[in-house]
Amino acid sequence: MSGSGGGAEKLGERLRREVEVGGLSELLASLRQLHCSDAQKSVFFGIPELDALLPSPSPTLASTTTQLAPQVQPNQSATDDLWDPHATSNANTTSTPPAPIKPPTNTVKPPHPLPILELISPPTTHTSSGSGKTSLIYLLVALAILPPTISSVPLGGQNAAVVVLDPLAHFNVKRLAEICVSLIASKQPDPKNESVGSAQKDEIKEVVKSALEHVHIFQPTSWTALLTTLEQMTGYLFDGTRHRSMQKRVQSIVVEDVDAYYWDIRSSASTSTSTSTSTSTTTSPLTVASTALTSALLALSTRLSAALVLTSHSGAFAPSAFRAPLPLPTAWPAHVPVTRLALRRVEVLPFAPGISVEEAEGERAQRWDVVRRGRFECWKVGAGGGRGERRKEGDGEGFVFRVGEGRGVVVEREGR
Repeated sequence: MSGSGGGAEKLGERLRREVEVGGLSELLASLRQLHCSDAQKSVFFGIPELDALLPSPSPTLASTTTQLAPQVQPNQSATDDLWDPHATSNANTTSTPPAPIKPPTNTVKPPHPLPILELISPPTTHTSSGSGKTSLIYLLVALAILPPTISSVPLGGQNAAVVVLDPLAHFNVKRLAEICVSLIASKQPDPKNESVGSAQKDEIKEVVKSALEHVHIFQPTSWTALLTTLEQMTGYLFDGTRHRSMQKRVQSIVVEDVDAYYWDIRSSASTSTSTSTSTSTTTSPLTVASTALTSALLALSTRLSAALVLTSHSGAFAPSAFRAPLPLPTAWPAHVPVTRLALRRVEVLPFAPGISVEEAEGERAQRWDVVRRGRFECWKVGAGGGRGERRKEGDGEGFVFRVGEGRGVVVEREGR
């Protein structure tokens, strides 16, 4: 009998170690993932070319018995050029190998179930033209806030809300409205037919106006203001007296120009160092700030079941220094898969050496047409491609899109 009691006790102890403890927000997020079909999961942002770049959840990570080190964006090696899309990138590697730990804390958290995008553009010292980063954000927001259909015409919208944190006040609501109208027009049975009736125009205006009410824009201009805004975000979103999005799900939280806080963080760290008598020099202030940011964003993402989209410039301060790391490298936990995308304008090839004036004059119109079309390329860091190459359908490594007044933002596809 005593032997049987000892076996039962051991069995109970083993089963207790296998029990995972989680919060209510994690439970709700898991239920939402079970409710979503595989088709819904594969079209989270509504752009097939972009959704193809998102990582697939790994079912084996939940049962792993080792603890992984946090993902910190490493310094790129001398042979790793972010703005050479053909270079092999080590951006997704970690600097510390996995280390075994003892139960009951030996269970690695399952992968974060929602997408996290980091959109990186060249430094302003590299190019004076835009990278198309904000235009791609406009398209993502438009697809999130528009309804699924209008007058029985499918739009691909998600009828959701979006939160935008815009420290430099670059986010233009008027431009977003233009892209919404352009997107609706492109979905019509005959998009080239410009003879739209007044009743249909009024309906489109009302749909866009209603959708824009669910874009919540905040402009925290300091690092402290940003963290405070994130901390108070759920209180704002759950207060139905302050907005009309209580019945909407938050599809994404967008943080524009994360690198804009670089000097504020450095300045605050310098002030703290000068006034403190015992300052530790082992931890970089940027690392502390990055950990605080990612922790706050992950908590919001889990609680709201929302994706995260961050944008920034590359950290190179000179045209010959493209290998410099980002000014504010993001430190994500190991269970959080992050998709880093690089964006830039497709370059117009220079004139061939020895070309005559007559030949150059003949090519001028063709080159101006390429510039006017505003072509931009987006590729997964380290995945290859880029330089405006046409990707094979289904390769999932990147895409090219166009930005133009009147046409909005259009992803290039075969026959389009």
